[in-house]
Amino acid sequence: MNAVAPPVSGEASFNRELSWLLVATKPRCELQAKTNLERQDYRVCLPTLTLRKRKRGVWQQVTEPMFPSYVFVGVVLGAQDLAPIRSTVGCMQVVRFGGQPIPLPASVMHTLLSYEHAPLHAAKTFVAGERLRVESGPFEGLEAVFDKPRGQDRVQVLVTVLGSLRPVEVAANALGPL
Repeated sequence: MNAVAPPVSGEASFNRELSWLLVATKPRCELQAKTNLERQDYRVCLPTLTLRKRKRGVWQQVTEPMFPSYVFVGVVLGAQDLAPIRSTVGCMQVVRFGGQPIPLPASVMHTLLSYEHAPLHAAKTFVAGERLRVESGPFEGLEAVFDKPRGQDRVQVLVTVLGSLRPVEVAANALGPL
């Protein structure tokens, strides 16, 4: 078939002619699948999430797929063949319901495409009374009890100092699970 290829991933515009399908990838092969699908002129969306994780005892900021083991592929149904997707390195299959691929709603894909080039940052949310550990700063290593938020990226916690609980302000990203 001679069809006009859809835009590749680097293009920021949202093409309404595309039908967005969900493709299952091999574990931790989302980026490899995205690269190989783009080489075949498929439009691919791989939204990411940036968060802090502890790796080898050190807290690091990492960017991971928002939906592990899945990518979203934009195709022109009827004009693009879906068969090559299954044999693409990194991919397993197009997700189907009742044997048919089901396109995702355009409103959902519009939101996901906005996260593709600007990763969503996972905000830490704590509950009053939650027991935490201070992982960096002058109170590193101390147990703390969450008290209340103090701005966009600071919180007030209660730490035991000289035998009694005292309120102190720390960066929200300096806290971790107990």
